[in-house]
Amino acid sequence: MLFLTFNSFCQELSGVISINKPNYSENSELKVFYSDKSSEFHSDQNPAGIFVNDKFVGSQEVLNFINQDKIETINIEKENFEMNGTEYYGKIYIKMKSDYNPKFLTLKKLSEKYLMLNEIPIIYQIDEKVVGNSSNQILLDENFILKIVVEKINTSENNTEINLIRLITKTPENIKKANEIRIKGIDNIKPVANNGYK
Repeated sequence: MLFLTFNSFCQELSGVISINKPNYSENSELKVFYSDKSSEFHSDQNPAGIFVNDKFVGSQEVLNFINQDKIETINIEKENFEMNGTEYYGKIYIKMKSDYNPKFLTLKKLSEKYLMLNEIPIIYQIDEKVVGNSSNQILLDENFILKIVVEKINTSENNTEINLIRLITKTPENIKKANEIRIKGIDNIKPVANNGYK
């Protein structure tokens, strides 16, 4: 519901973009795509301001980090306004269900609260989306974070390290995946007479 509402709102603001998706098969030729994931959080389209329980929480990228199952109502106002030096082209008011109280934090505040990191550079990834240099701007609901995974990655032959901080949200798919039991290797698999394996 949130996606459809926001999608129709964006169409009115900036038009419709059509993308032809290729069909793949095992005979498909290798294709190379260059993608700037950070652009998903900094679109050239006119941003709409998002209000959750009447509190301003940022522009439309925040919609990726709100528990849609906890939304009670969505209202849209086509009123331009300015907030913190940024002009917004419309307002989206989201009211959460009465039994749910979101806690919005910036990525930086979330890291300071839960992690002990050294001074090496940080890259944030929220689910499959890489976040650019916006740790002080992007707000997300702390209650919607399932887990935080911290990885140290060497980026060059000079052993330059970065912290890759992956935040996994509480979507149904992520919860299901987190609860899956994965068995590595096949050494302990024994055949059962004509019935498969155990």
